Amino acid sequence: MPITVLLVDDHKIVRQGVRAYLHTLADIQVVAEADSGSAAVGAVEKHKPDVVLMDLEMPGEMDGIRATRQICKLRPETRVIVVTSHHQDEYIFPAVRAGAISYLLKDVEPDELADAIRKAAQGEAVIDSRVAARILKELQGLRKEQINPFTELSERELDVLRLVADGKSNAEIADMLVIGESTVKTHVGNLLKKLHLEDRTQAAVYAWQQGIVRRKG
Repeated sequence: MPITVLLVDDHKIVRQGVRAYLHTLADIQVVAEADSGSAAVGAVEKHKPDVVLMDLEMPGEMDGIRATRQICKLRPETRVIVVTSHHQDEYIFPAVRAGAISYLLKDVEPDELADAIRKAAQGEAVIDSRVAARILKELQGLRKEQINPFTELSERELDVLRLVADGKSNAEIADMLVIGESTVKTHVGNLLKKLHLEDRTQAAVYAWQQGIVRRKG
């Protein structure tokens, strides 16, 4: 029996390209497509595919990470392969925690994608080398995550960090916390120093990874 696959991507041209290639393979069969996270969950319920190729950024309330989490709970035997253009930490680690078995980037070679599908059907993981490097650093503790932000940072610094992670500017943070903008700058500088981070972007990534802020919904 061929390996059944569900394609999930909000770009029709991407789905058409992947489907056209997989159609040339005798041992892999595309059984359905979905253009959103909620549609993907519904398609899994209906078609019960062996493997899902999941994009991460899609319209609607349910992105690829939430859809992966739902699918893995709904049908654990269905394996989810993330196929995305994002290789930043804020995408990698939530996707893996949601239950994705493999993580590939969209510049993957067609034969490598097919191989990943075959391996996923057997319960084997395939991780893009660039993503694997980030995961390895995480496991080795090279990203200073042994620091406990809840003990290192003051309550006010934690409040500032949460708002930085939420994309707020210094002026917006000052208004929300009813403090001066110069005070906000001081807090940002102090928390970066304590956490051994270089800039606000790293601080935002760190806050998401450490669970200091969480996705809504």
